[in-house]
Amino acid sequence: MKKIIAGVLVAVLWFAVVITYTVIATKADDDEDAHEFTILTVKEETVKDYNNMPVFKDLARKTGKDVYWTYNTSLQYSNNTDPVGTKGIDAIYHSGFSNLQLYNYGRSGRIAAINKYLENDKVMPNLYKILQDRPDIAEALKSPDNNIYSLPRVEEMGLKAHPNLLFINKVWVEKLINGGNLSEVDITKDDLKDGLQLTRNEFKIILQKFNDFDMDGDGSTTNEVPLSFVSGNWQGNESDLIASFGVPENTEHKTIVNDKITFTIESEKWFNAVYELNDWYNRGLIRSSAFTQEQDEFLAKGQDGRYGAFYWWEKETVVKKSLQDNYIMMQALTDENGNSYVGMSNELEIEKGECVILSSCKDIAGLLSYFDKFFEPVYSAQINYGSIDSGAFEKYKEGEMLIPNDDHGEQSADDFRMKNAPYGVVYLPQDVWDNEIQMESRAKLRLERLDVYLQNNAFDNIKSIPNLNYEKDELDTLNRYENSLGKNITSWFTTRVTAKSAPTLSDWQNFLKTNSASISQVKSVNQAAYDRYLQATQNRA
Repeated sequence: MKKIIAGVLVAVLWFAVVITYTVIATKADDDEDAHEFTILTVKEETVKDYNNMPVFKDLARKTGKDVYWTYNTSLQYSNNTDPVGTKGIDAIYHSGFSNLQLYNYGRSGRIAAINKYLENDKVMPNLYKILQDRPDIAEALKSPDNNIYSLPRVEEMGLKAHPNLLFINKVWVEKLINGGNLSEVDITKDDLKDGLQLTRNEFKIILQKFNDFDMDGDGSTTNEVPLSFVSGNWQGNESDLIASFGVPENTEHKTIVNDKITFTIESEKWFNAVYELNDWYNRGLIRSSAFTQEQDEFLAKGQDGRYGAFYWWEKETVVKKSLQDNYIMMQALTDENGNSYVGMSNELEIEKGECVILSSCKDIAGLLSYFDKFFEPVYSAQINYGSIDSGAFEKYKEGEMLIPNDDHGEQSADDFRMKNAPYGVVYLPQDVWDNEIQMESRAKLRLERLDVYLQNNAFDNIKSIPNLNYEKDELDTLNRYENSLGKNITSWFTTRVTAKSAPTLSDWQNFLKTNSASISQVKSVNQAAYDRYLQATQNRA
């Protein structure tokens, strides 16, 4: 672990001996009781020490609050059976608590009901105003007892609904054209630019060529990866490939169609997609790694340009700079009738459970007043992208727009951000982007790509599922059915796609029958919660 202040404080590995919780923290010998507040956060070791981040030092000066940050890695935190029971902490940042966890911890009195401090603008004037102006956020944060037990993360850029852009290696396609090996597909070298549109069958033919030929010229036909993605990941997954069969797929297999909660797996078009992808898999167009790899492995393998095509948030993250011009963005694949579709994810721009305050905190109002500064635009920007002093933004003058610094040398924007930005509690709605902070160039580029090449392909009358407020019995029902249903769907899908023989219609029908009770219960609960959400937000709008 790093020293906090060289020559003054010594890094010590501090952990609880109680099996139910383990905290790995950077602690000085006298830090245990030396600070006004201690906050547990989830942070990987590659991320800089929050205690040394300029944004937090500035927040300490502005608020007069003495805050000390202590850490779990994501693995340690996931093994924490009772993080609220961690000794000596006042809050958990990046808590990631589910609706049920928030409610159970709240009603048992272990985490604080924040709304008690939001009855006026004395303690948290910024959040108070946000909740007054945004009934949808206020509604999203409520638990079944109408209490608010967590601080939110709000980042509204219009990017999360479509997390899967499709890129193809134009150099490889041009090589096939020049070699006379692509006569089955009616495209020329002039077509190889952003916005290329192919039918799903044409795309399949090209992927087959990528698999069969030595595309990278190294004398082997075995190390090219025709199509790659990270199955089930929030970004760069296979959902839009499935959507091309006419079903509004996302990773939860659950969406809103004409204001009705709908499971995509109940559509025969979804089965048709699984049937066809099984053929793609057995032809070598999709490799088994697509269903087993984590996103870090996917990104590492893509840097040298070995992918023929891939789904991801942006190509700039996947491929190293010198090879990025080799890839072009495709429009959504079309079906045999010329129709093209992309799904709508349920990734939320209003995230609940980002930070909780423990009831044992001796000055809850004081700690909340500290966190309230996080919702101010300049602080939200630095928490989200990195401190001004770290080089995340150009020099800032009060009253002027904050402009991101896109040049981080050999470091990618993602690498810089992962090391320098704590993420978490922020408020970055559209009016902030319009008046206070400029978006990163890559965010602007992605919005442009979505606008020009993708959003016109979205299904009609499809909506993402918002952050819903469930009743206690509904949370119990979801806890009983939803997680196991999700695992069953993932298992059936992956097993059938990667099987040697194609799935049968009766196999799919039996799968639905086996899971019919879970599907019915999850739909019913979500529909009731969604109906209440519509009523609450429309009445207050």
